[in-house]
Amino acid sequence: MASCPACGRSVAVARAECLYCGTPLGSAPVAARSEPAPSAAAAPVPSQRVLVLLDLERAEPTALAEALAVSHYEATLLARRGGLHLVRALDPADAAAEAERLRARGAEPWLVPEAEVRTPPLLCLAGESQGAQLVLHTTEAPVRLARGDALLVVRGSITREYQTTPQRRRIATARLEEGYRVQVHRRAEPRALEIDALNFELGFALSGSVRLELDAWLDAVAGDVPRDDAFSRLGPVLGPAAPEPGGALAAAGTLAAATRGGAGERPVVLDNLAQFRFYSGCLAAVRRRRETPGSFTRPPDIPSE
Repeated sequence: MASCPACGRSVAVARAECLYCGTPLGSAPVAARSEPAPSAAAAPVPSQRVLVLLDLERAEPTALAEALAVSHYEATLLARRGGLHLVRALDPADAAAEAERLRARGAEPWLVPEAEVRTPPLLCLAGESQGAQLVLHTTEAPVRLARGDALLVVRGSITREYQTTPQRRRIATARLEEGYRVQVHRRAEPRALEIDALNFELGFALSGSVRLELDAWLDAVAGDVPRDDAFSRLGPVLGPAAPEPGGALAAAGTLAAATRGGAGERPVVLDNLAQFRFYSGCLAAVRRRRETPGSFTRPPDIPSE
């Protein structure tokens, strides 16, 4: 798998720049890794780095083409796609300069600390509906979610597959079930509530389906809150999965190892969960800034004079 020569994260060779740090891929040879590349969630993140984001839904193609130095046709496709576009991940001073450059070309950037976007979510293991509230049992403590608490709901399908190597070929029929994650970002808390539909215990449920029940619960307590389902339309960026103990992926790995006749030969499971969390975190960070105009006007981590 190819990787960025600067940050080491996996990249698509066809891109002109690294998706995560903005390093031009043509300026240095892209290294090929024989071992699995670390996922975005596992990679060390500089605490001071700032993301420069553009809202494509509010961008005019001509201005976007000039700001990003792309053709008008490509800018039109980006504007049509909509959503957020990561321009650069830079240190605070360079991020502020990049934001000024984009504004001078008619674009309006958002500056978001990367550490904010990558705040680990609070995993929910079980839950039930109690009238106008949801009671979610997390890995730390029970959480009550009432109407008005939610800021944004992000949902997405998670792609999962076994890693293949020249030394170890898997049978084409060995498939992993597609995952489904929901993140509920709250107004008063920085950590999102995350639900894994394959590893979540319901209380009393009329439908018997976790996904249908979750949708019903969210209609009850977050019916007026924006919901984003666009992640499933993005191309998956896969990295080594980190399954929770006892979860569906842990069972899949144990079963696969047993069929190979050796417990020490567990195949590597890949997924795009880190990509989903990064995507969801960016949406929530921009949403907070839209709802509280003026609270995030100064570039983050740059002392005011």
